Amino acid sequence: MKLIYRLILFLLIGSFTHHLSSQEDFIYENQVWVGYLTSSRVSDRISIWNDAHFVPESFLIVRTGVTYHFNYSEKVKGSSTLGFARLWLYSQNDITPTRNEYRPWGQTTASFNLNKFTITNRFRYDARFRQEIEDNVLLDSYEFNWRLRYFLMAKYPLIVNDEKNTEWYAYSFNEILFDTGRNVTNGFRLNQNRFTVGIGYKFDNLRIQLGYLNMIKNPPVDGSKVWANTAMLMVFHNFDFRNNKKQ
Repeated sequence: MKLIYRLILFLLIGSFTHHLSSQEDFIYENQVWVGYLTSSRVSDRISIWNDAHFVPESFLIVRTGVTYHFNYSEKVKGSSTLGFARLWLYSQNDITPTRNEYRPWGQTTASFNLNKFTITNRFRYDARFRQEIEDNVLLDSYEFNWRLRYFLMAKYPLIVNDEKNTEWYAYSFNEILFDTGRNVTNGFRLNQNRFTVGIGYKFDNLRIQLGYLNMIKNPPVDGSKVWANTAMLMVFHNFDFRNNKKQ
């Protein structure tokens, strides 16, 4: 039980941090985030990753990759993915044009069960090539920096029906993102903190999650932070193309 309490405490760090920061100057935003993520298993070890995310007036990203599945131990499942992402970065004014971003990326995950909880850890690396803008004109040059991300999620089953292969569950996660590189102030900075709570429904090879995401985003230069209240809808679709499995 002590481990569970520690886990819940860690997941609440994001929410507690937001509360402590509430007296700072913020720009407040309300937004919607929708995403569709697929994993297509082509062998016992290999699957193909594809996903797309859209936040109106903020960004659109499409991402692909190849995942290698393995086990750290009998109880801990892992995977590593290498891929490439294409982004369109939108501005909230009518002057600044849409910027392009190209992002090679990689991640490693570890998942295990703790009593009834399913715990997922993820470390992700983004190499960000973002198109430069000068006087509201897009340039042919690109700025480059790295982004490091740590993600911790806990999922708890609420209603499980083994006969129909369905499940209702609650989930919460916290993700911390850091920028680093020559183009980053002081070479290293906190980029964002993302804290989410929500509920999900699983049936067959499909999962649908609806949640509330609270993001605090630091500006790249001195200025007000952004406090984003976000309604998040995620759809996860798993396919199995191995010869001995049916889709």
